Amino acid sequence: MQLARLEDRCNSLAPHLYREQAQYLEQVRRTLPTAVKAAIRHLLCSLAPLQRASLSDRQTVLQQRIDALVQRASSMITIEQLLVLALRLQDEDRRSRIQQFQNLADRATRSVEPQNQDAPSQGIELGLDLPLERPDLLEGLLPNDPPSSADDSLDPPEAVDPQSLTSPDPGAELSELEILRSLFVMAGESLDQGESSQEFQSGLEADDSLVPLAAQSSDQLMPSTASGLLSWMDSVDSALIRRLRNVSHAVNVELMRAGVTRSLLPIQLLDAVNTGQLPSQSAPSNVLRLTLPLSMVNDGQAMDTACVLMRPSELEFDDHVLRRSRSRLRLHRRDLGSLLQKERHWQRRASVREVQNDWWPNQPETPQLS
Repeated sequence: MQLARLEDRCNSLAPHLYREQAQYLEQVRRTLPTAVKAAIRHLLCSLAPLQRASLSDRQTVLQQRIDALVQRASSMITIEQLLVLALRLQDEDRRSRIQQFQNLADRATRSVEPQNQDAPSQGIELGLDLPLERPDLLEGLLPNDPPSSADDSLDPPEAVDPQSLTSPDPGAELSELEILRSLFVMAGESLDQGESSQEFQSGLEADDSLVPLAAQSSDQLMPSTASGLLSWMDSVDSALIRRLRNVSHAVNVELMRAGVTRSLLPIQLLDAVNTGQLPSQSAPSNVLRLTLPLSMVNDGQAMDTACVLMRPSELEFDDHVLRRSRSRLRLHRRDLGSLLQKERHWQRRASVREVQNDWWPNQPETPQLS
């Protein structure tokens, strides 16, 4: 009953959340061309006058290319398009985790190699084996093993070859390694399970945690749980960051071709800045300025580089409409957070009730003493 009420509350909240998110993205599309041009102007102001004058013959072509890139990127900043991109990001993350498991398994296989027992000794070897050709001379002086269990009566002891004690099978040393490798392989297979049966026609994998795409009706576009709505918001935000990163990289490529910038930062560095793993220097909005060390210089010199990097936080900083829209989205997120706590509470209670009803029903809580 309580879960049904929470679901009704989420269903009533979903249209307002969708409308607010659509308005936020609409304002992003409006401010994106102006923000890109402002960032490029900051880069042009940092150039020398002679270098800036040399760009006059390519200025018209560069402006047309950048306008086309921004217009095409703006057309893909919609909820439906961002959800498609979110599916790709989740599929990419899943495949990277599978690859990490496989790399760990391969690394464990390469790190432990069977030692060659026939190789001559290079020095003194210390071990626990008796340094005697006839260890039976010490029989009775050393403590014997405890008597075997009932398993020994079922499996009588076999004659042990003395040579097998001194030269064990090299493959036996890898038994634990093979177990470890099988664990990694099984973990990778569990991540990759169902990949071929739940793909779109484009080859992307459909995931239950994300909402269906625009091919469905509008009433099925939003999840009906608090956890699903929060995941929906996170998917849209992460896809928007990736979309802005892509258009920033495309603009940087055009700027380098035109001669505005002399270097092109790789996409991995842009992602590191977005995730906070790489600190950046103070710069105008939507301009990334980094100091990269030069490994070929012995004096510890570095190279300062600047490029365009569009980020939602900096777009909101420059536009008060986006800030207000983001504030309203935060309020929705806070309400969903409280609903999520209630949802988990009642789900736990439902699970406890289900286990009590299905496992040993109608049994006393404490055993009765006879």
